[in-house]
Amino acid sequence: MKFDRDFLTSGTGQVLLVGAVLLLGVLAVRWQNQRRPAPALPAAKAAPSPVLPKTLTREGARFVKPPAPPSPATGSVPTPTTAVAKIETPRATPLLIVAAPREVPPAPPAPSAPYGRLIPCETVVALESNRLDTPVIGLVTADVWHDGQLVIPAGAEVHGRAALDRTRERLAVQGEWKIVWRTPTADNGTEIGVQGLALDRELDTGTATFGERDGSAGLRGQIVKTNDDRELKLFAATFLASATAALQEARPTAGLLGDASVPTATARNAVLAGTGAVLREQAQAIRESIARDGFYLRVPAGKSFYLYVTQTLDLSQARRSPPLAHRAALSRP
Repeated sequence: MKFDRDFLTSGTGQVLLVGAVLLLGVLAVRWQNQRRPAPALPAAKAAPSPVLPKTLTREGARFVKPPAPPSPATGSVPTPTTAVAKIETPRATPLLIVAAPREVPPAPPAPSAPYGRLIPCETVVALESNRLDTPVIGLVTADVWHDGQLVIPAGAEVHGRAALDRTRERLAVQGEWKIVWRTPTADNGTEIGVQGLALDRELDTGTATFGERDGSAGLRGQIVKTNDDRELKLFAATFLASATAALQEARPTAGLLGDASVPTATARNAVLAGTGAVLREQAQAIRESIARDGFYLRVPAGKSFYLYVTQTLDLSQARRSPPLAHRAALSRP
């Protein structure tokens, strides 16, 4: 029989070839299963016997009373004494109390402010330039802060001395000032001396605007004139002094510079010359009086001003009187 290759390449041949391969595979698997030995069955284990309760039998023994001990002999037998050690009570150690020094935390640095602080104030009493012995007393109207610390509280008092500035018709207040704390805290009564001068404050509270003369030196006020009749007296004295000189009798004389008039030595000329001298002295006195007391300046109470500090504000230099400091220390917790 001749092997035909074309048959294998055809569809029928390929189907038969695949079927033959599958048949051979099935036969090979079946042959291997027949050669493998069957697994042995597990050996049967004996069932555990049930646990039965155990019974214990306990026999009780009869109590037999022991015989009484023989009575001791009539003679007394000394009983041996056993020495008992005496327990000593420990001595109480003395209690020593030592007052250790209390650590005081370092005090924080005192508040301070640099040069040129403006402290808003108001006058408490009226001021008049003809009574310069009256002190300038004011109250601080707003807190003064620097670097987050309160330097001068509102309500503190300021004290100074005034002088009349005639050229500008103002009260000049400069030099040393005293600032006194008037607060409900422990700092009440503390005072510090500063150098400064008063500046005028012109603030319109309605529009919250400052005037043209705000910050100018000196305190402005009302000018009061007192020279109602002194000017008339000065005019009359000057006029009469000149008139007496003109009424004197004179005679002409010839000199190197020409003709001149010389008063004659008469009683009339003597009286007129003396009267003219007195009138001239009176006119000079009236003139000086007008210049000195012709007017004065009145600053009312409640006048706003600035205290311009011309030094560094260092509250570490503040001082208190010893009684006030003692009472403040007792009031602290």
